[in-house]
Amino acid sequence: ARLRRQAKAGYGALIDTGETRFLSLSPELFFALDGDTLTCRPMKGTAPRGDTPDADRALAETLAADPKQRAENLMIVDLMRNDLSRVATQVTVPDLFTVETYPTVHQMTSTVTATLKPDCDAVDVLTALFPCGSITGAPKQRAMEVITEVEHARTRGIYTGAIGRFDANGDAIFNVAIRTLAIQNDAATMSLGSGIVADSAADAEWDECHAKGAFVTAGQRRFDLIETMAFDPEDGLPRLEAHLARMKASAEALGFTFDRHTARNELQAATFRLRGPRRIRLLLSPSGAIAIEAAPLPHSPAQATVAIVPLPVPATDFRLRHKTSARAFYDDARKAAGTFEVVFEDADGFLTEGSFTSLFVQRGEALVTPPLRHGLLPGILRADLIESGRATEAPLTRADLTAGFFIGNAVRGLIPAIVTVANSTKRSV
Repeated sequence: ARLRRQAKAGYGALIDTGETRFLSLSPELFFALDGDTLTCRPMKGTAPRGDTPDADRALAETLAADPKQRAENLMIVDLMRNDLSRVATQVTVPDLFTVETYPTVHQMTSTVTATLKPDCDAVDVLTALFPCGSITGAPKQRAMEVITEVEHARTRGIYTGAIGRFDANGDAIFNVAIRTLAIQNDAATMSLGSGIVADSAADAEWDECHAKGAFVTAGQRRFDLIETMAFDPEDGLPRLEAHLARMKASAEALGFTFDRHTARNELQAATFRLRGPRRIRLLLSPSGAIAIEAAPLPHSPAQATVAIVPLPVPATDFRLRHKTSARAFYDDARKAAGTFEVVFEDADGFLTEGSFTSLFVQRGEALVTPPLRHGLLPGILRADLIESGRATEAPLTRADLTAGFFIGNAVRGLIPAIVTVANSTKRSV
């Protein structure tokens, strides 16, 4: 159930042969026969998901416009049209180069429809189309010969085959058996692949395979999404919509269920009887369950001591871009430093953010904060300052902190800060 929810596959199946169980979480329709109407939805063209909503949107738009991806998709569409013409007439392409979004990848899909010939049935369709053109490439016969030559030492099993059903009334529906696990003797295997053409880059194809299979382990990360905000009896939750928007973006990126309207109502109910300032913590579980915690606002010093420490996780770690309860590495770094806060420095010498604050340096009339591409949380205070024109993005290094700087978040606001050596608040650098 977790994998089905995580994959968001439209053409899944569960088969138990007694010896082997197959769990297919395929997003690709091989063919559907409804009466005399045939529909195929070949999938060719892949891009990874982005770390932020803007980056994600840009990757999807780039995929949609990519001439190489379009050419490959069109090649398969033409192949499918040719195969369909053996058993059908009136072959048309009502939808071309549509980008669909899944939890870990964007995929380019086209739709081909046709009318089944009167003397043909679903078995004839399967015989004419199998294996799916999006799997073989074109020209189909020669591509299959090459596949046999290079894969002679290993059979694919069910992978890239088809799983489906024939109905008593003559209808049928089959998927392309990708994203499909074979479970035997308490061990599960899943094959992954990508379409290799003359100008393919091995590293890019390898990364594509990893992205396609990432949904299997994504749901194992048991953590909650978090939003922390300040409540004031007069103003309520001033940046509420920004917090909900960030949680929604993270929920979509990580496969969480999130109802923005429900979250807003729960927050209103939880804060209705509060008579003083409070720190409000909103937690969202993967299933969509909401929890709300209220606590006194934390104390902030007049001037915070900060140590610069190495970023303890890769800059690509998803936890850097989403506020989650999986934050032990943040807390451990701050405790080890013995300072009020730490600022992380990546492998290239660029500063990113603190363990619970964003970083700001005064330059003239404006504040400067590190860009999101360096691997950091899109902080609510940070976004507010940028939107209002009080802050801009630019790379920062430790040399930029010698004259003082600020750390801050939506609960505490901006706090003046100085750099100290880790485990000592007495020596300034």
